[in-house]
Amino acid sequence: MVTQLSNEGKPLTLSIEGMTCAACASRIERVLDKEASIKTAVVNFPLKKAIVEFHESIDTNKVIKKIKSIGYSAVVFEENIVDEKKVTKFIKPVLSLILTILLKPLFIENGFTIQAISIAIVVIFVFGYKFHISAIKNLMRLSFNMDTLISIGSLSSFIFAILSTKQPLMFLETGAYIVSFILIGKTIEEVSIKSSVEISEALLELIPKDVRVYNGEYVMKNIDEISKDEEIVVLPGEVIPLDGHIQTGASTIDESIITGESVPVEKNKDSLVIAGTINLTGEIKIKVSKISGETTFNLIEDMIFKAQTTKPSVQKNIDKVTQIFVPTVLIISLFTFFMRLIYFEQETFVALKITISILVIACPCALGLAIPIVLFRSASISNKKGFIFKNFDYLQKLTKVTTIIFDKTGTITTGVFKIKAIIPKNGGSTDLVLQYIASLEQKSNHPIAKSILLEAENKNIPLFEVENFIEKEGVGVEGKVNEKKVSIKKASVNEGTLTILDVKINENMFSIELEEEVRINSQFINTLSDSYEVSILSGDSSKKVQDFGKSLGVSESIGSQMPEDKVQYVKEKQINNTVAFVGDGINDSPALKQADVGIASSHSTQIAQSAGDIIIHKGDISKIIDIIDLAKKSQKRINQNLFLAFIYNTAMIPIAITGNISPNMAALAMAASSISVVFNSSRNL
Repeated sequence: MVTQLSNEGKPLTLSIEGMTCAACASRIERVLDKEASIKTAVVNFPLKKAIVEFHESIDTNKVIKKIKSIGYSAVVFEENIVDEKKVTKFIKPVLSLILTILLKPLFIENGFTIQAISIAIVVIFVFGYKFHISAIKNLMRLSFNMDTLISIGSLSSFIFAILSTKQPLMFLETGAYIVSFILIGKTIEEVSIKSSVEISEALLELIPKDVRVYNGEYVMKNIDEISKDEEIVVLPGEVIPLDGHIQTGASTIDESIITGESVPVEKNKDSLVIAGTINLTGEIKIKVSKISGETTFNLIEDMIFKAQTTKPSVQKNIDKVTQIFVPTVLIISLFTFFMRLIYFEQETFVALKITISILVIACPCALGLAIPIVLFRSASISNKKGFIFKNFDYLQKLTKVTTIIFDKTGTITTGVFKIKAIIPKNGGSTDLVLQYIASLEQKSNHPIAKSILLEAENKNIPLFEVENFIEKEGVGVEGKVNEKKVSIKKASVNEGTLTILDVKINENMFSIELEEEVRINSQFINTLSDSYEVSILSGDSSKKVQDFGKSLGVSESIGSQMPEDKVQYVKEKQINNTVAFVGDGINDSPALKQADVGIASSHSTQIAQSAGDIIIHKGDISKIIDIIDLAKKSQKRINQNLFLAFIYNTAMIPIAITGNISPNMAALAMAASSISVVFNSSRNL
């Protein structure tokens, strides 16, 4: 069954241009965080986007102006902007490399000094201008990033080549190679990132841009012009454009795109239908409940985007390391230069060659890419598998969870009761009994009454009129049905997990055994129990909950739990454990918040969804196994990336200091390092 998800405030999203590494993103964040009106600012380097939340009103122009003041450009993000083709992206870096390769044999060795210098200027200053502009603006504010190292390395090579009298133009190609290799590496990195993190836009394209309304005749209106409570018409075979309730007509709806359920669902008058689902059989008129941009599909899309753009704590720590790392490398390179020049009395060009190699090889690009791509891919994959995490930290915490606590009613069970048996004590037709009790229960709002009515509806049993209906809270109902006196009371003694009802129709007595419909099977619990401590909490009677837990293989099942009791239980478990709580109701919300990780589902109350850290929107809670699996794989991939990034810098800087790697090869190796991290992140999780 498809349900609407609860909505949250939408932050300002900006497209950022001019960023060349993760350090650029961190710098923009630091500047925006200083603004008192800004609540949080997260800049995602792979996505080239900034997500800004405000305490009060949004002053978009002020934010954009602030970003521009530090050397980057920003515009409000818009969907479906045509991007540059992949082939086009490679024109500049490939041309740069070709010119660099031709530089030495065609010009330097044949004495064409002016031509050689002109080509070097084009490659280093024209093709590499972004690196220099970024470095200058950062240095003006005593800030450092990857561009600082690239710019100093390439410019110093060019300047030394021009000024050197002993070996004219020796370093000219070195500076050009640095820029060329970095450009190629950045382009491959950008294309790879886009391919690895791109969510298919097929669903977005499915949502019709024009909506049919009927005012004596069919009229097409733009979806953005449709207001709440307006009525729209959807014909068979069309995608439902907006959330709403059916006013006239009936149909079967394919909800698989939202719920993952492959079997179409019957929909009648007043039934809820969701944007993105497909109307299969009949023409329906829908009263709109959520306008464009606010539908359940839009909400899912927004939640995925937020998950992709949040910054986990481990990334924040890496950003801090990067801020210290770059100036440290500058100090090491300068120290190495003067030591070789003064202490070892080496020639200037030798000392400079080694210094440039250190600057280039130390660029921490790979470190800045180690986490964001994995985060983005994890959010994309989680949506396809039917769940959304609000922050990557919660997914990471799942890898440390030792205890999983489940609410019972509405979480493990559906809250719907099935009639297991109707037992006549002195004869009678079971279908006739169901007809009488369903007729009586149609006047009640109790969950058991709704379940009995559903049972009668599934069997197409017609109902009688009811007279003299009386409902006694906590006891039962009674009334006159088809001239017969009928009463339904909860039995004083229940058996195990069953709920027993005593029914009296005139003088005939019946016993009805009800059992709650369970969302999961014991195999799911057994799988979790192999690795985690599993327990169940419920407001139902202790004996019933204990019996229910035993039937699933859960040893610790506690009943008679109030919301505060659940919170206290979670707190006690947290003393020695990392706890995940799975719940669905308002009464579960405090425990969902208290737990290290709170898991809710789309059929949960809006308060529970708000309190939960992870929301399952397709399927049932057995998705938890998929969630944990993705969490472990994501963490493993991040660890691999961090190892690749750290081992690269740790191993290569000492080699550069000893002079065993040329600046050209340093540039190539640095670019290859970033690409290796991107490719590793792009592998299937």
